[in-house]
Amino acid sequence: MIFTDDIKAAVAKTAFIPILTFSEAGEAHLIVVGKGEPVAEDTLSFGIYKMETTQKNIASTGKAQVVLVDMENGPKGFRLTGKACVEGGKVLFKAEAVEALL
Repeated sequence: MIFTDDIKAAVAKTAFIPILTFSEAGEAHLIVVGKGEPVAEDTLSFGIYKMETTQKNIASTGKAQVVLVDMENGPKGFRLTGKACVEGGKVLFKAEAVEALL
């Protein structure tokens, strides 16, 4: 999945980004992070600040979702579903599917 211009704009304009990860038991864990940064056509990078449970879930299942919202020029929102990993002090999230929310 390649990020569209609308998704890239939402990443750039969103001050806080919710990230949802899942444990091996299927328990959801939701956090909010600051800015994300596109590092590939389908991958976002997030800095790690604590995130103990998030990192544990990523190591266990890798399953994650990210929600983006852009209110400029009318509301647009996206739910990205994919896999995450921890690499070099960053969370890397690779989107595999996108759902328009607004």
